[in-house]
Amino acid sequence: MINSHVQSHQAYDEFSLVLDPDVYQPLPDDWLVGITDVVNSTTAIRSGRYEDVNYAGASVIAALGNAWGSFDFPFVFRGDGAAFALPPQGIMAATSALRQVASFARADLDLTLRIGLLTVREIRTNGRDVRIARYAASENATYAMFTGGGLKWAEQQIKSGRYLVSRAATRRSLI
Repeated sequence: MINSHVQSHQAYDEFSLVLDPDVYQPLPDDWLVGITDVVNSTTAIRSGRYEDVNYAGASVIAALGNAWGSFDFPFVFRGDGAAFALPPQGIMAATSALRQVASFARADLDLTLRIGLLTVREIRTNGRDVRIARYAASENATYAMFTGGGLKWAEQQIKSGRYLVSRAATRRSLI
């Protein structure tokens, strides 16, 4: 299983427990953090395209889960995009799936989906962290919770044009 590191973390069934910063575990340095967002989503939403924006944002998680054959990786849906973490061996499948979603958003929804990938090591080098805890809302639904400021920092970097996955990017140019 690709997420053996994440799977080994206990899932807490009481939400109050994931409010304790001590239960969060660091992701390995070589893991990838991905951030996606719909460019100009506020304008699209104001013009009545909320469902399209939401669909493009959620499609990222669906595409990644389909690429892995499992949705058992840490992710959060953010309305107009997503944030997620994957082990390093996932870079090729992830970039392929993410490029397909960006192409779909552009062709079918007339939206631009910005996609970025970087390593946890890069985030830590810049003074932030990526730590996770798992919340078991029910027997069949477990959610990843992130802390450390790494996702927010990564999003700012990606929105400023760093760590972007281009249409023709190579592995070397991604991280």
